[in-house]
Amino acid sequence: MGTIFSDTLVKLRQEAGFPTAYRFFHDNGGDKVLGMCYRKYLLMEQGRILPLFKHMRGFIFGLRLVRNSAPAQELTRAWLRTMSGDELFGEILEPMLADKPAVLALSPAQKALRQAIAGRKFYMTLEHLDVISATPEAHLCYQLLSNDSGIWTPEKLAEAAGLSKTAAAAIIKKFFAVKLLRKVGKGYKCPLAGAQVESPQKAASQELFDRLSKRHDELIASGKRTWFRRGIVRADADTLRDFFQLMSVNLSSVTAYTVQEKTPKSALFVVEAKAVKIRDF
Repeated sequence: MGTIFSDTLVKLRQEAGFPTAYRFFHDNGGDKVLGMCYRKYLLMEQGRILPLFKHMRGFIFGLRLVRNSAPAQELTRAWLRTMSGDELFGEILEPMLADKPAVLALSPAQKALRQAIAGRKFYMTLEHLDVISATPEAHLCYQLLSNDSGIWTPEKLAEAAGLSKTAAAAIIKKFFAVKLLRKVGKGYKCPLAGAQVESPQKAASQELFDRLSKRHDELIASGKRTWFRRGIVRADADTLRDFFQLMSVNLSSVTAYTVQEKTPKSALFVVEAKAVKIRDF
């Protein structure tokens, strides 16, 4: 029998696109990130034990929740309510937490989009990140392969990436070894084509994320800007966090425009969104 916390955790885990407890645990870096073994995490999902409060940080990061957003508050309140019991929570804690968490206002279309995207997610592991960020050439090849549903050979990859056949074959071998490619006849296909790719949390390996960020910067610097928009606003930091959740869903909608086969005008584009706090005001 579950608890308020375990039921909330399972609900948010499924909404985030993790179909099983096993996938959530291992796709987020396992004990190195969540701070517990898989068996203990499974007992938490089953409601048999309650995690220490320090583990909430790993859960919030693992579920890809924005800090202090409505879903993050929902999970935290569920932990407090389970820890204290309904009576004490209502008598002591709830009055202290009088400001109810805002309901994330997703339109029906956004809800449908989030559900559709969650079903097509591919969760990268640290091993995957290590391979694709090893060199600028490996990162470029990853972008080419993961955005195409066709069959690739060393010759085809070499031509597309501007590499020698030997270098392309070496990259294909490394990608195949970590299951970023699967064998199809005399060539290879990438299982990520058409999927929404999610990376582990930075806490799993800051070094790998710094290296991957460098590869992204290199790739973006080699391209040409095709569209740009910027606005500077004054806003309440807590209120703006729920906007980040909405923007995350909207940004993911770019997958609706992707193609996995070459067209007369197909190209690789990077689409990003960021918020920069300038100063307190």
